[in-house]
Amino acid sequence: MNSVAVGAKASAPGKQPRFPRGTTPAKALGQLAAEGATGALTVHGEPGGVVFLRDGLVNGCESPAAPSVDRLLTACGKVAERVWETIPSRPARALVEGGHVTVAEIELCALQSLYDAAFFVLGTARPELRFNPGIEHWLGADGTVTADQVCDHVTRQRRMLDEVHPSAATDMAPVVPVLRPGLDRVLLSGLQWEIILHADGQRTPQDLAGLLGRSAYAVTLDVRRLAAAGLIVPPAPPQEAPVIRAIAVVPHEPEPEPESLPQRVPGTFTFDEPPPVAARRELPAGVSALAVLPGAIDKAPDESLLKRIRAALQALR
Repeated sequence: MNSVAVGAKASAPGKQPRFPRGTTPAKALGQLAAEGATGALTVHGEPGGVVFLRDGLVNGCESPAAPSVDRLLTACGKVAERVWETIPSRPARALVEGGHVTVAEIELCALQSLYDAAFFVLGTARPELRFNPGIEHWLGADGTVTADQVCDHVTRQRRMLDEVHPSAATDMAPVVPVLRPGLDRVLLSGLQWEIILHADGQRTPQDLAGLLGRSAYAVTLDVRRLAAAGLIVPPAPPQEAPVIRAIAVVPHEPEPEPESLPQRVPGTFTFDEPPPVAARRELPAGVSALAVLPGAIDKAPDESLLKRIRAALQALR
């Protein structure tokens, strides 16, 4: 059953309010309450949801993270699934007249669902806000609360969560029970036992709340209690995305070949590097290789140098 859409009624279109960039859902709700607005404040984001107002008062709230009124009434056995299939729009009065619930029960369930969903709707980070005037809550219950009451209640809920366990890591993560808690005895409440029993390592606290038909906030709170007692495996911290930096592509230049050690010119005692083989000039006819030194082809050899070379060769014998 689509809890938000069923029974929605549109009246004459009103003035579309503008919400400045960065406006929180709570601030937007306060603005609409001050204007006495009637309609639906839709909060797009994670987890997001819708707050319904009637003449500036809140009379309903829905969020994907919290079970709606129909789920709560079905889970506790008050209203069978088949009844919802035949119920008309705005079913609050029909449920009372059909003897399924009393006026007090439907109002109490609606109020619980309102506060439960408001915790998640008003806590949506980086939301996109839109207000549709004239839209009323599908249930048609008469109970209303002020916007200040809703915001104050949500503030107390958040404070209680932090007092139980300061880490919010388990609030939206799959619940994984510790297989061996290392304790001789563990005392659990009924709801905590249900959480441990149905936690499969995939269901988040909100999934468990929908499965069990319990308050999503109450399940989230007890999951924090279990985490504080060391009975829940703490979720792994999110991995940071690798930082990608732009790298300038520089054309590859071949590395210069290492300089070779000076080689002795064949037939001489000089260690000056000879010119490349391809550029080497041929020896003039009748000239001994011993007399070929750098520049010796173009000019007559120095006799004093030749004497020193001859003396060095004789010393080697």
